[in-house]
Amino acid sequence: MEKDTTTKKGALKVSESVIATIVKNAASEIDGVQRIATKGLSIKSLLQSSADPSDIRISMQDGVCRIAMSVVAKSGYNVVSVCEQIQERVKSAVQSMTGVTVSTVDVSVVDVDFGQDTNQ
Repeated sequence: MEKDTTTKKGALKVSESVIATIVKNAASEIDGVQRIATKGLSIKSLLQSSADPSDIRISMQDGVCRIAMSVVAKSGYNVVSVCEQIQERVKSAVQSMTGVTVSTVDVSVVDVDFGQDTNQ
Protein backbone atom coordinates (compact mmCIF):
# COMPACT_ATOMS: atom_id res chain seq x y z
CA MET A 1 0.00 0.00 0.00
CA GLU A 2 1.44 3.35 -0.99
CA LYS A 3 0.37 6.97 -1.02
CA ASP A 4 0.77 8.27 -4.58
CA THR A 5 1.03 11.97 -5.34
CA THR A 6 1.63 13.61 -8.68
CA THR A 7 3.43 16.93 -8.82
CA LYS A 8 4.62 19.17 -11.64
CA LYS A 9 8.01 17.48 -11.40
CA GLY A 10 6.75 13.87 -11.37
CA ALA A 11 5.20 11.17 -9.20
CA LEU A 12 5.90 10.70 -5.49
CA LYS A 13 5.24 7.55 -3.53
CA VAL A 14 5.30 7.03 0.23
CA SER A 15 5.33 3.37 1.20
CA GLU A 16 3.58 1.83 4.16
CA SER A 17 6.94 0.84 5.64
CA VAL A 18 8.09 4.48 5.64
CA ILE A 19 4.95 5.52 7.51
CA ALA A 20 5.45 2.64 9.98
CA THR A 21 9.03 3.79 10.64
CA ILE A 22 7.83 7.34 11.32
CA VAL A 23 5.13 5.97 13.65
CA LYS A 24 7.64 3.85 15.56
CA ASN A 25 10.10 6.69 16.04
CA ALA A 26 7.45 9.24 17.04
CA ALA A 27 5.82 6.91 19.58
CA SER A 28 9.16 5.85 21.05
CA GLU A 29 9.94 9.49 21.92
CA ILE A 30 7.04 9.64 24.40
CA ASP A 31 7.92 9.28 28.08
CA GLY A 32 6.05 6.29 29.41
CA VAL A 33 6.52 4.12 26.30
CA GLN A 34 8.81 1.19 27.05
CA ARG A 35 8.69 -0.17 23.50
CA ILE A 36 6.48 -0.83 20.52
CA ALA A 37 4.90 -4.26 20.95
CA THR A 38 5.81 -6.99 18.51
CA LYS A 39 3.52 -9.21 16.50
CA GLY A 40 3.13 -12.86 17.33
CA LEU A 41 5.36 -15.21 15.38
CA SER A 42 3.97 -16.89 12.31
CA ILE A 43 5.43 -19.01 9.54
CA LYS A 44 5.18 -16.04 7.20
CA SER A 45 7.09 -13.73 9.58
CA LEU A 46 9.81 -16.35 10.05
CA LEU A 47 10.29 -16.68 6.29
CA GLN A 48 10.41 -12.91 5.73
CA SER A 49 13.64 -11.97 7.46
CA SER A 50 13.27 -8.32 6.43
CA ALA A 51 9.78 -8.04 7.88
CA ASP A 52 9.45 -5.56 10.74
CA PRO A 53 8.14 -7.38 13.82
CA SER A 54 6.53 -4.21 15.27
CA ASP A 55 2.79 -4.34 15.80
CA ILE A 56 1.98 -1.30 13.65
CA ARG A 57 -0.81 -1.52 11.10
CA ILE A 58 -1.31 1.08 8.39
CA SER A 59 -4.35 1.25 6.14
CA MET A 60 -4.92 3.77 3.35
CA GLN A 61 -8.29 4.59 1.88
CA ASP A 62 -8.94 7.46 -0.51
CA GLY A 63 -5.59 9.04 0.37
CA VAL A 64 -6.32 9.05 4.11
CA CYS A 65 -4.27 6.96 6.54
CA ARG A 66 -5.50 5.00 9.55
CA ILE A 67 -2.90 3.82 12.02
CA ALA A 68 -3.24 1.13 14.68
CA MET A 69 -0.43 0.15 16.99
CA SER A 70 0.34 -1.70 20.20
CA VAL A 71 2.75 -0.54 22.88
CA VAL A 72 4.23 -1.67 26.17
CA ALA A 73 3.95 1.09 28.77
CA LYS A 74 6.37 1.87 31.58
CA SER A 75 5.17 1.44 35.13
CA GLY A 76 4.36 4.64 36.98
CA TYR A 77 2.91 6.52 34.02
CA ASN A 78 -0.73 7.37 33.38
CA VAL A 79 -1.60 5.06 30.50
CA VAL A 80 -4.40 7.27 29.15
CA SER A 81 -2.12 10.31 29.07
CA VAL A 82 0.65 8.33 27.39
CA CYS A 83 -1.74 7.07 24.71
CA GLU A 84 -3.08 10.57 24.04
CA GLN A 85 0.48 11.84 23.63
CA ILE A 86 1.25 8.99 21.24
CA GLN A 87 -1.83 9.82 19.17
CA GLU A 88 -0.90 13.49 18.89
CA ARG A 89 2.81 12.93 18.20
CA VAL A 90 2.25 10.15 15.63
CA LYS A 91 -0.44 12.06 13.73
CA SER A 92 1.67 15.23 13.64
CA ALA A 93 4.86 13.42 12.58
CA VAL A 94 3.24 11.42 9.78
CA GLN A 95 1.34 14.40 8.40
CA SER A 96 4.30 16.79 8.54
CA MET A 97 6.85 14.34 7.11
CA THR A 98 4.72 12.78 4.36
CA GLY A 99 1.81 15.11 3.63
CA VAL A 100 -0.50 12.15 4.18
CA THR A 101 -3.70 12.96 6.09
CA VAL A 102 -4.10 10.79 9.20
CA SER A 103 -7.70 10.19 10.27
CA THR A 104 -7.09 8.10 13.39
CA VAL A 105 -4.31 6.67 15.50
CA ASP A 106 -5.58 3.73 17.56
CA VAL A 107 -3.25 2.78 20.42
CA SER A 108 -3.50 -0.46 22.41
CA VAL A 109 -1.47 -0.97 25.57
CA VAL A 110 -0.73 -4.69 25.61
CA ASP A 111 1.54 -4.82 28.65
CA VAL A 112 3.15 -2.76 31.41
CA ASP A 113 6.86 -3.11 32.13
CA PHE A 114 7.45 -2.98 35.87
CA GLY A 115 11.22 -3.18 35.40
CA GLN A 116 11.59 -6.31 37.49
CA ASP A 117 14.63 -8.49 36.98
CA THR A 118 13.40 -12.00 36.23
CA ASN A 119 16.77 -13.57 37.20
CA GLN A 120 16.27 -13.11 40.94
